Order: sequence, then structure tokens, then C-alpha cells
Amino acid sequence: MTKLIIVTHGPLADAFKESGAMFFGDQVDQISTIGLFPTKSPEVLEKEIKEAVVQSGTKECLIFVDILAGTPFNVVALLIEELKEDYQIECFAGVNMPLVMEALASKDSMNVTELTNHIGEMSADTIVNLRQTLEI
Repeated sequence: MTKLIIVTHGPLADAFKESGAMFFGDQVDQISTIGLFPTKSPEVLEKEIKEAVVQSGTKECLIFVDILAGTPFNVVALLIEELKEDYQIECFAGVNMPLVMEALASKDSMNVTELTNHIGEMSADTIVNLRQTLEI
């Protein structure tokens, strides 16, 4: 089983979890969400993410962050290096609802490497131009 963690600026991570409950019910309770707010330092954010990884009960974690090169992204990058001996942590920047839903649907049937590959393959198809798609 792969632990899912969502880290975003502000309350967005919680919104993904709340919206996911519409489709997956209580299964979303297994997602850890962490928000970075103006009053929270990067050091506190790092501590919270590390706690979520360590308390996950598994050695495999997939972390979604909202912005490439934003503070959550940078903190996760450092933690991947720091924890690489004990945990296999993968991370995607640019979280969106289709990716969260696919990760929820697949996390129990794939290890973190398989899940990362799967999410990577499908991620480009999760953002489309409506006019081009419908040819209008």
C-alpha cells in the first residue's frame, strides 16, 4: 500500500481530500493533507511532512504538491534526499483532482513505483483545452 500525502499552499490540500470523499467516501481518511499558510515557516512544514511520512505505517509514499519549485516542492525534495535510506518517496507537482482520484483508486493495488509510473503516464491527459477537445 502506498501512502498518499497532499501538500499545498493554503487550504487547497484539504479541499482535494473533501472533494475526493464525494467519490471515495471514508477511503480519503487515509490521505494526509498539509497546508502551508503565511504564519507557517518552511521548518514547521518540513516537520509536518516528515511526521506524515513516518507515521504512515508504510515505507512507500506518493506526495502531491501544488506548484513546481514552490516551498512545499522544495521541502519535499530535501526530505526525499534525507529519508532515502528508509523510505521510498515520490512526488508530483501540479496536483489536480483526476490525479488524486486515480491515486486513490490505485494505491492499494500498486507499489509506489508502479503508481508513480501510472500517474506519470496519465497526467498529461488530465488537463485539456475544452475547445480543442470538443472541436468548437
